[in-house]
Amino acid sequence: MSKKIAAIALAVLMLLVVTMPASAVIRANQVEIRGTVATDAQSWNATTFAGFWYDLKDNLQTENLNILSGGISGRTIAADKLWYNTTKTNKTLKVVENNHGSTDVTNAFTDGKYDIVGWQAMPYIAVNAKANKLAKLIIEQGNATAEKKTLTVGETWDIGDGWTVSAQSIDAKASPRQVWIVLSKDGVKLDDKVIQQNQTYVYVEKSFAGESDVPLFVTFVDSVFAGATSDMVQLRYTWAISKAVTEVKVNDVFGNLEVVTADDNNVQLRNKDKTVSLTRDSTVDVMGEIKFRVADSSTLRFYPKVDYEITGEVTPTPTLPPGVTPTMTPTVNVTVTPGVTPGVTPMETRPPVETPAPTETPREPGFTTALALVGLLAVAFLVLRQRK
Repeated sequence: MSKKIAAIALAVLMLLVVTMPASAVIRANQVEIRGTVATDAQSWNATTFAGFWYDLKDNLQTENLNILSGGISGRTIAADKLWYNTTKTNKTLKVVENNHGSTDVTNAFTDGKYDIVGWQAMPYIAVNAKANKLAKLIIEQGNATAEKKTLTVGETWDIGDGWTVSAQSIDAKASPRQVWIVLSKDGVKLDDKVIQQNQTYVYVEKSFAGESDVPLFVTFVDSVFAGATSDMVQLRYTWAISKAVTEVKVNDVFGNLEVVTADDNNVQLRNKDKTVSLTRDSTVDVMGEIKFRVADSSTLRFYPKVDYEITGEVTPTPTLPPGVTPTMTPTVNVTVTPGVTPGVTPMETRPPVETPAPTETPREPGFTTALALVGLLAVAFLVLRQRK
């Protein structure tokens, strides 16, 4: 009987090995960021809860989550005892930080700075320094030379969130050299302007989210040059915010919290007239993606957390064909015309070359191993049959 069971088990294992793809992997797509563990009244900020927004370089943080003293009875947070507070803080634009500020910049940004707010564990821009009017920061190029964006004339740079920049033409004979830039949003042209080399371009919207003269886009023209086959421009310190604005108002409800203060400087929420139960082995909403995770224990233990989704895949760098030079900036969502490799001269215009001998197509990693396992299991199965 035991031999029969073993034979069945081996047959099942063989079936699993045969049907499992050789390239199968276990992939995590979510990560939990947690704060310090609490058993009673507790206060968290970015130093005790890594989920909150924190700027390491400038040591900036704005968010706080508090359970007031005496706020927990048994497994219940009493009404009005759970508070979330965030404020605005300012940060210097990279272009100003690198001494490329101009009158346009200082007119649009007080002292060359913009206001930023940590909101529900994410950084947002305070529109016109209003902490209760929030827009996502779409891009802020860093100081590294590698972060420069090179655009050939006629090329369009898709920045994200519908923002695009294109270089229409350059004037390499002017002194200083100049580039004609076109700025668009969602396919609609917002502005076009001739910018000199070493000059900063700022786009200001006259009316935006109930505010006047709001800066939405900044870029610095680092260099303009004429190449042998194409003209190019390099942009640095590009900064842009979303045109989708979240306006936080008093009495707005987010999860278990309600807004009690929303003004130019700060936003406060609390569990107004509502208790929050910390049920054993549960995940409890606080607000947005901020939650409490409660231990499966007779003793109350819990911590705040946020879960982040990991999207996209890491693609290996392909072997480039002869004559193709890799660029500093990766290309995303490239559409390739069948039969033509980007950056390679079409076949009709190239001189004939000797056709190389065909090479063996590499097998899928792990395929040989899978076959070996199947063989071993088959041998074991036959041995067991012979022993019956």
